[in-house]
Amino acid sequence: MTATLAILLLVTGISGDFRMRAEQSWPDPAGITENLWRGSSISFYERLRFDFGLWSTVLLTEKDPGEEWGDLITGGVSYTDPDVIRAAAGALRVQFAHGLILCHPGPWSGGDPLSLSKAPGWRMRMELSESPGANDADPLTGAAVEYLFNRVTISTVLGWSKIDTGSSGLHRTETEIENRRAVDEKLAVVRTGSGPVGISFAFTQQSEDSTEESFSRIGIDFFGENEDAVFTGEAASDLDSTFNFLISGSRGLADFRHALTVSRYTGNWPRSAGSFGTNHRIGAGYGLRWRPAQGITLDAGALVLDREEEDSFKAGFQLSERVGNRTSLTQRFKLTATEEERTFRTQVAASWSPFSDLTLTLKVPAAWYISHSDPDENGTGVEIRLKHSPVTDLDITVSAAAGSTNGWNSRIYAYSLSFPGEFGSQALYNSSVLLQGAVSAHISESAIFRLKGSWYSMEGAEFLGSGSSETEGPSRTSAGIQIDWDY
Repeated sequence: MTATLAILLLVTGISGDFRMRAEQSWPDPAGITENLWRGSSISFYERLRFDFGLWSTVLLTEKDPGEEWGDLITGGVSYTDPDVIRAAAGALRVQFAHGLILCHPGPWSGGDPLSLSKAPGWRMRMELSESPGANDADPLTGAAVEYLFNRVTISTVLGWSKIDTGSSGLHRTETEIENRRAVDEKLAVVRTGSGPVGISFAFTQQSEDSTEESFSRIGIDFFGENEDAVFTGEAASDLDSTFNFLISGSRGLADFRHALTVSRYTGNWPRSAGSFGTNHRIGAGYGLRWRPAQGITLDAGALVLDREEEDSFKAGFQLSERVGNRTSLTQRFKLTATEEERTFRTQVAASWSPFSDLTLTLKVPAAWYISHSDPDENGTGVEIRLKHSPVTDLDITVSAAAGSTNGWNSRIYAYSLSFPGEFGSQALYNSSVLLQGAVSAHISESAIFRLKGSWYSMEGAEFLGSGSSETEGPSRTSAGIQIDWDY
């Protein structure tokens, strides 16, 4: 349906882009072989975007493995006049300031210590959602308007969403389908900002069957910067006196940049984000990026979280060196520690480009896991990746990775040859091998065809995965195609 609409729009001369993706793996998982899933094991995704003057539209369709065709059909329309108004209606993606008052989806990924040299992103985002992952389990549907009047910005979001019980976002089994759209959520958020300061108020109401909960909160945010420094933050409180905040200062010069961030996030507020991806009573993170010489970069950082469950500490450094124009070397170390366990991860990587159309990459990762209650583990691996462009407009990439670990806790990670828009990492544990190949071809000036395949095997395994996603045997094969077309 979406592909047909894209062709019709092309005929009319409206500009935009179209993406279609399909993926399949073998053997079939238990959800298929045991008739636990409603649909087939193939995954399918289409996204259509087009622009007409100040108007733009997004239409998404998707099915995950085990879901029926057209499990997700959503979209929206937006209008943008940069000097006066921005408006959007339908499936939304929204962020106010740092996200304590309102954010969908969250802006922080989990506190990578190597990313702490920059202040957490302050952003006023009110746009159409273009990701299926943001619409499956916890969609935000409604209308958003931002209006500029005499240097005062007024931003408003009104939402009425049907969200799943739980957070899997999958609708394959009878239980998952029953829990789909079980929670009725209404929200209203308004922010008024002038210069570097903004004040926000949010109200959220969630109801399921005969139960109902309401949440209100108020917040203030600020953002100031000059040529080499940024000072930003947000504080928010609800009517039950739960108080959360984030304050960050950063300074960046030509060869040195560093930042300090202090935060508190104690509650799971609907439509808000937790700093560094987890609840904590107080947290502090410091990071730096230093270029001591041409071609050499040092990234380092540390993060401490005081939590009710158990405190946690993360630290890491990465040293990268560019040797001439054709070779680069990287050494990385990360530590994650709680009161019960510690995990050390290292990786040495080298990349060599003897010709402009050929790049060879070698990575050697290792991990050590130490626990007070579980057996200690360790693991090592190796990964080789080759990228070659034999002719113009054609890229071929092949990779081979192997890992040997004592278990899951000492797993190592290999680069995944993912399509644009997908997460690109694969965990290897026990004694396992991952072989991959990908081809990208420009079939015209405006169209790109991509093909990928992989084979994963674990020595001695009778099954891979767990639950309804479990597959029989020690190996799994997958393949996929993606077409991107700008018109």
